Amino acid sequence: MECQRFQKLIRNWYFQVQSEAMAPARMVLFMEKHLAECPVCLADTRVREEVQRITTFVLPEVKIRKASEDEKEDKVTKDRSEEDESEEEEEEEEEEEEEEDEI
Repeated sequence: MECQRFQKLIRNWYFQVQSEAMAPARMVLFMEKHLAECPVCLADTRVREEVQRITTFVLPEVKIRKASEDEKEDKVTKDRSEEDESEEEEEEEEEEEEEEDEI
């Protein structure tokens, strides 16, 4: 990594992550933003590999997996609520039919 400013920023961001003053995902976003805007980093061919290593170090797989599991749970909950709604509609229709039959 050739950009001295980027090295200092990463060090500062990492200390903030360790003290829980910054979320790890935010640090990753800041690194990506710097890479996109810095001419020194744009010219550096190895900086992307190093940022990827830092990202895997800062963002543990447990958190990545947990986020994907939460998304799956949300989908299952949504599917269940849709099933419940359709069952309720069917029950209402049956009740209406029974009332009509009684009349």
